[in-house]
Amino acid sequence: MSEQAKAASAVVEPGIPEQGITVELAHATVAAFEQAVEAARRHPSFQQFGEGKALRVRVTYQLSELDALQELKDAAWDLHHKRAWLHGAEIAWHQMAQLTHCFRELLRRPRREHCFFDGNFWSGFGCRYAIANLSDRINNEWLTFGRLEAGGAWVFDKARIAEHVRKHLYSGFQHCPAFDEEYLELFFELFPERVDPVEDDRWQLVKNRQGELVGIGPTGVEAAKKIVYELQEKIRQRRGAEKTQENGKRKLPAALFAPYQTTVKKKKGLLARLLG
Repeated sequence: MSEQAKAASAVVEPGIPEQGITVELAHATVAAFEQAVEAARRHPSFQQFGEGKALRVRVTYQLSELDALQELKDAAWDLHHKRAWLHGAEIAWHQMAQLTHCFRELLRRPRREHCFFDGNFWSGFGCRYAIANLSDRINNEWLTFGRLEAGGAWVFDKARIAEHVRKHLYSGFQHCPAFDEEYLELFFELFPERVDPVEDDRWQLVKNRQGELVGIGPTGVEAAKKIVYELQEKIRQRRGAEKTQENGKRKLPAALFAPYQTTVKKKKGLLARLLG
């Protein structure tokens, strides 16, 4: 067969879909690859390209199918040659894996604090994994940006804080469907210019091990929660309650949550069961 004929008979791969999460796996001689292919093959978008060692498989999941995607991710955990696209744009596999896991949890159990609390530390920036916690124990460098006034109040350097947060955002933060750029902008705007820990007992001045003043922070986890909730309410009032969730972020389409909501029938009491 001539080269021209070979080219004519070659299969032209379709482009990456502009909607959904597309994953591609390359051939590997391990059981994990077979398990991942088996999971992918169950989806109607499954595609296969090449043969032998050049074999690749590709499948596209929608945001309503994150349970199925999770099954494939679990099977493909140890595979090295894999790629991912979000709405047509390629992203690192670990970014896709992390953000879809977190977003899936949000859809399954929507809670006001989901994007703000990781079980230990509160973050007001709209992502529980933003590398800047409202805490005096970890990832709190941004709370040192400012100066102490003679009267004892702490004045924040808000411009430096905004720059730091944007530079150190969680790697997949801006790719997440729940990311809200307007919320983040309003957070920087409405965050207090200064805090007096005498007047506001949620805050305390923080010293290092040498006893030197280094910044300010909440007095504890509960205080951090109150600070975050107050900022959420201010943002919600600014944006309008009809447009936002209780936490101040924009409302997500109800259709996204539908596949993850299950109807649980309430068990009847003994008398009700006897009476039918």
